[in-house]
Amino acid sequence: MESTEALARRLLELMGGSENVQSITHCATRLRPQFKDRNLVQKKDIQELDGVTGIVDKDSGFQIVIGTNVGEVYEAFIKYLDSTSTSEDLKTETKERHLLNDFVALVVSIFSPLLPLLAGSGLLRGFTILANELGWLSTESTTNLMLTLAATSVFYFLPLLVAVTSANRFKTSPYIAVAILGALIMPDFINLIQGDGGNLIRFFGISMPVFNYTSQVIPAILTVWLQSVLEHFMKRKLPNSLHMIVIPTILLFILVPVVVGVFGPLGNYLSIGIANIVGWLANINQIVTGAVIGGIWNILIMFGVHWAPNTMVIIPEIARTGHSAFIAYGATANFGMAGAAFAIFMRSRNQKLKTFSLTAITSVFLSGIVEPAIYGLGVKFKTPLVAGCLGAALGGAFMGAFDVIGNAFVFGGLTTIPAFAGPTLWAYVIGLAISFFGGMILTLILGVKDPEAEMTQTK
Repeated sequence: MESTEALARRLLELMGGSENVQSITHCATRLRPQFKDRNLVQKKDIQELDGVTGIVDKDSGFQIVIGTNVGEVYEAFIKYLDSTSTSEDLKTETKERHLLNDFVALVVSIFSPLLPLLAGSGLLRGFTILANELGWLSTESTTNLMLTLAATSVFYFLPLLVAVTSANRFKTSPYIAVAILGALIMPDFINLIQGDGGNLIRFFGISMPVFNYTSQVIPAILTVWLQSVLEHFMKRKLPNSLHMIVIPTILLFILVPVVVGVFGPLGNYLSIGIANIVGWLANINQIVTGAVIGGIWNILIMFGVHWAPNTMVIIPEIARTGHSAFIAYGATANFGMAGAAFAIFMRSRNQKLKTFSLTAITSVFLSGIVEPAIYGLGVKFKTPLVAGCLGAALGGAFMGAFDVIGNAFVFGGLTTIPAFAGPTLWAYVIGLAISFFGGMILTLILGVKDPEAEMTQTK
């Protein structure tokens, strides 16, 4: 594989140079550049680069699938990118904008920095629950309490964490953002809430409903966005000598009541609406729900839109209830594609393809990253994608039949199985196995017609 620096340099060249790159972000596995002129991008050459798994070229945006080392490639790319043109272009709004692409890019930039923490806390929570189930750790012990607090604090203080990443995204002060959102989770504010919340308090004679905002993210994102607008405006209008004192004072005075009276209730009602939709979907028929979510998840990943349900449905559900069935159903997609990759590994005579298939399987098992299998095998040869999705649907249906849930937001892999510890762990493991062997068997049955695969016939 090319070195990170060499790959970044070649990518920039094939994108048409720094003058053609308007902006660039990244998620867990892919670069998401925006161009002034997409016709200048040499797509085929990018696809063939050693270190690039695939590309997604849709009206909604251009994505380059790298893998788990995407952060390193991104940093190297930024180093080669002309800083002057980048800073100017990031301030420029193009006439051709795609709302879905903008939303996904926003969500990715806010939540990507939190993924390692969410996964780590989830695994710790899973190991703790597993120790409880096996009788190794008493649920009444202070050791259990400390481990539980360590694993769940991320969700209690999620508004503050999202405030920090949102502040970085909107180029505003993260310290002021934390102070503003912190007011909503202080004990004295929590004491104002009666029952499930919604009771009214008065601020300068204005009635405001109060709710519990621990674990909520929508108020944090909206508030920090408004903070950035106000802060940038005041920095332009006020003398530099007044910035240090006046700006924080005004922002705290204005935004704490705004988030309590406007953004907080709005976010709360949106969260309730989303929760009701999730509950409705789950209650239609868990078997059907599991099959549908498992079956379509790789398609969502393929188009890069899986972050919408991740951040709007799954993460809030786990933050609110401590578990989610949808995170389990999504994991079946990874194992369905891993099974398809294993079939290619077994039957292909192409040594390079066998090696790539093994790499794709390892990526799923160790890190829960499925993009190499999707783009390198599924999209390329078609039938493995179909087989992987059908295998995932079978595994999702099985999990739905036994009400499987996950305790944390993690990518589905062998290393994250403890995050599903509990009474339904056995069904989760069997569901993964069904997905894997389903994807493998269906790939063997459907076959791969492309001569490049050099597949032997199934006897």
